[in-house]
Parts: sequence; C-alpha cells; structure tokens
Amino acid sequence: MKTIKLITFLLSFVAFAHDGGHGPSISDESMQGGKVAAVINYKEVNEGTHAKMLLKGELVVEGLTVKLYLYDKKMNEISLNKYPKTIEAIQIERGKEANFQLNLSESKKFYIGKRTKNKRVPYNIDVKIKKADITYFAAFDGLDK
Repeated sequence: MKTIKLITFLLSFVAFAHDGGHGPSISDESMQGGKVAAVINYKEVNEGTHAKMLLKGELVVEGLTVKLYLYDKKMNEISLNKYPKTIEAIQIERGKEANFQLNLSESKKFYIGKRTKNKRVPYNIDVKIKKADITYFAAFDGLDK
C-alpha cells in the first residue's frame, strides 16, 4: 500500500513538471487552423509564464510543410517587411533536435519551410526570429500532426 502511495505521489510531480510553458498562456482561436503561442524575448525564456508577450505566433503544420504567421497582441496580422527573410526553427522529439529554416513567403505574409518527419507524437517546434537587437522566441508544444 505504501508503494502505491509513493508511486502516485511521484507521478504527480512528473505530470506537472513542465506546467506553464514559455511565455504567458493565451486562449486565442487560430486564424489559419494552426496552434497559437506567445512570442517573447528570447532573454526571458526561463521566466516561464511571467515572460512578457511581445507578439503572437501561429504555427500551421501540413504534412512536412510548416507555416508561421505573426500577429500583434490582438491577433491582427503584422507586416513582415522589416523582418528577416529566413528564421531558425527546431523540431524537438523526445529530447532529439532537428534544425530547419523557415523562409519568408513571396506574399510576405508568413514564413514557410520543410521539417523532418516525426517518429512520434507529440513533438514540439521552437522558433527564433532575430530582428535588429532582439531575438524573438515562440514554443509550439504538443504538436500532433
């Protein structure tokens, strides 16, 4: 009986070990059918939900094609004209990382790129956008497509 209680107690810690994520939690509906996450300053990654949200991002996964849309805090599209043409992304699957790039689309309304095929679900994709003197960061966790 003591063993069962101990196992239950330890499992509760594991279940809530990564509660919160990177940046404030948001409840916005997606505009393009993807997953919406807070975009924060990369320097604030370790602040969890206390990090200041600068923008919102939506990641759309269609097979191996990945699209990233950026919005202001009210979910209005922002102009990407002054953003870099290429940004870095990392697919994380059970601790293994696969880097890939997203390129600004011809319409300049979103970034698009190809990821490697995942072996399991869920997996995560983290995105870094370097613009002038700030590096933006967004974590899209629990992806299942």
